[in-house]
Amino acid sequence: MTSILIVGAGPAGLACATTLTCQRVDADVEVVDPSGTWMAAWHRRFAAQDIPNLRSPAVHHPHPDPFGMLEFAAGKGLIASGGTQLPTTGLFDAFVDEMIERRGLTDRVTPTGVTGLRIHTDGRAEVRLTDGSSRQPDRVVLATNARRSLVPDGLRDAAGTEVFADTERANVANTPVGGHVVIVGGGLSAAHLAIGAARRGARVTMLARRRLRVRRFDTDPSWLGPRKRRPFEQEPDAFIRRRTIDTARGGGSVPARVRRDLDRCIEAGVIDLRERVEVVGCDAIGHRVRVRCTDDRAVLADAMWCATGGRIDVGLDPLCQDLVTSFPTTIAHGLPDLAADLSWPGTRVHLSGFGAALRLGPTAGNLVGQRRAALRIAAAVRGDDPVRSDRIATGRGACPDDHDLVGAR
Repeated sequence: MTSILIVGAGPAGLACATTLTCQRVDADVEVVDPSGTWMAAWHRRFAAQDIPNLRSPAVHHPHPDPFGMLEFAAGKGLIASGGTQLPTTGLFDAFVDEMIERRGLTDRVTPTGVTGLRIHTDGRAEVRLTDGSSRQPDRVVLATNARRSLVPDGLRDAAGTEVFADTERANVANTPVGGHVVIVGGGLSAAHLAIGAARRGARVTMLARRRLRVRRFDTDPSWLGPRKRRPFEQEPDAFIRRRTIDTARGGGSVPARVRRDLDRCIEAGVIDLRERVEVVGCDAIGHRVRVRCTDDRAVLADAMWCATGGRIDVGLDPLCQDLVTSFPTTIAHGLPDLAADLSWPGTRVHLSGFGAALRLGPTAGNLVGQRRAALRIAAAVRGDDPVRSDRIATGRGACPDDHDLVGAR
């Protein structure tokens, strides 16, 4: 039996654990996460931004059967959007909870973190945990999706102040009712925060460095099929693949539904959207913050929330340090060039999430990409071809034991 340690209990880790059990892979799976529970950060983020529904279609989720949530929903909790159906946050959570229970994963998460990995010459990893213990499994899956916040240049000098600490608590529950909130960012998170704060009685100034772009999804759906994926996978130059990823994703955007909600708040005078504006600095003035911008218009507010995104850089990730130094591979602007089974070349450490994007393409960090990663890793454990497992359409055969998820609500 293969022992597998999954680091991270978010959707990437859950997809991997679920796929391994669904496909009856002969493996002893342990998951570690400081929260001690599944999807803690996901739930916290959705609550903080008061997100009513997912941007991804209902066929994208951690279960290997794409149609599992649609059948589970039985027509409830779905929002029609441009020829597809989006799940409400409540439906997604209910489906995931049912999936976790059915697969026997409820108590699988060990409440501890990981301080580092030491890679042996045979490619196996010794995993050091924050509780002082260690593990030496046959395989490790890094499903942390560890991003470093992208802080605007004008805010970096304020990073240690109480004012900037407020941006780490960007949460609609912290809305100063009757006060003024500045939100820095022009993507979906910024829009959700702006709408949520306005609905809770605050005036909002939203500062975006470019015009807000309206797109249904953060990456064009054509990347889900072979027309774009195949040439991408066949490109030998990792840096060209990296540029392709950046072009395909193109930065922050909002779907039309959210843009309409934003416009209604703008028309009501509770949100002031200022586009093509960058922050050049901020100052604490008593308990308030003054934000200075490139258009020479300063904003005095009660709170400032930053929603400017983040990036993955394995060279700065503590868990990847021994991988980077002991088993060198091409790293294209923070992303490693992994093997086909998403293992770090020469090791038995696999990556899931956006860290696997040079192999999986621009959707690697999305729910559908995390499911594809799980399929490849499960194939590697079985000794099968990971690329073929990723390309084969999944459906009923993906998890026959879960047919009774249908109508479980």
